[in-house]
Amino acid sequence: MSIRLRVFSNGLTAILVLCAASMSVGFLLFLLIAEPFAGQRLGENLGHIAARYFLFGGIAVAALTGIGAVWVISVNVRHVTGPLRRLKRAAIEIRDGNLDHELPAAGHDEFAELAACFEQMRIRLKDSVRLKEKAETERRAMMASVTHDLKTPITSIMGYSEGILDGVAGTPEKTREYAAVICKKARSLQILADDLSLLSRLENAQLPLDKQDEDFGALTHELASEFLHTEPTLKLETRLAPDLRLKLDREKMARVIINILQNSVKYKKPDQPGAEVLIVLERHNGDALLTISDNGTGAAQGDLPYLFDRFYRADASRNPQNGSGLGLSIARQIVQLHGGKIWIINNPGGGLSVNISLRAARK
Repeated sequence: MSIRLRVFSNGLTAILVLCAASMSVGFLLFLLIAEPFAGQRLGENLGHIAARYFLFGGIAVAALTGIGAVWVISVNVRHVTGPLRRLKRAAIEIRDGNLDHELPAAGHDEFAELAACFEQMRIRLKDSVRLKEKAETERRAMMASVTHDLKTPITSIMGYSEGILDGVAGTPEKTREYAAVICKKARSLQILADDLSLLSRLENAQLPLDKQDEDFGALTHELASEFLHTEPTLKLETRLAPDLRLKLDREKMARVIINILQNSVKYKKPDQPGAEVLIVLERHNGDALLTISDNGTGAAQGDLPYLFDRFYRADASRNPQNGSGLGLSIARQIVQLHGGKIWIINNPGGGLSVNISLRAARK
């Protein structure tokens, strides 16, 4: 019931109650006033009866009217001040930083609607604060990880540079060796800077996709063949469904597949001469499902949801020896920009399987 209707209902109820009370009191007053004149001629005493009736009746009506007015005002004030006090209390709690103070919306009037809106505002504000705190935590973790990943190559560059300047590299061969190390470490810094820039643009949607109609199986086979030439110890097997066409950005999706293959090689078991990788592309529920499985070191089950986080290191065995540590984060952003999903599971025989689901073009 709305506040306006409630006030009208309370007023109408008060009028009806007052009318009934006035009629009852008037009837009782008449009996009380007329009772002393019982048995006498009514006409002779009518003036006395009327004077007393209107005197005492007026007093009674005035008293009833005052009582009724006080009752109506108190009821309406209680309906208004109660919700206002609860709203004020909730506003004070939010002002003081307590975003866990709930404001239940009781009833169906305007105050209930206002309380519901206030509660939604509190929940959104709480979520906003939580996301801000999470972003700040991730920013600090990223800064710590970037600092960690910069320290080793910078230390190497400084050490080998000082070695050249101090004459430690006394022969041309030694100088070239030191310069090669400096160049390698500088290249790793360049990769880290490029990947950070790419990930930032992907996360902020500043890198639009150039989607074209592509044969996903042919693209995957081409990328796998090229990668195999750079990794002669890699054992690679492909099972690719033919004529599976998708709308995708060829260059960025190639980055995804190469990043995953590089991880498979990087995290092979120490006693293996080379990584073993199986690439399967199939149509699943009308969509394209690409699975890249390896027989590497794998990861703990509890670490799987975090492997796509920037710079996340599950354990010492999966600390990257080369690269920026952002490959899977970049892969996730690219897949999500394509409207797809990417997830990782442990293989029963060891290693990981990276799964990518993309919507196939409808014929």
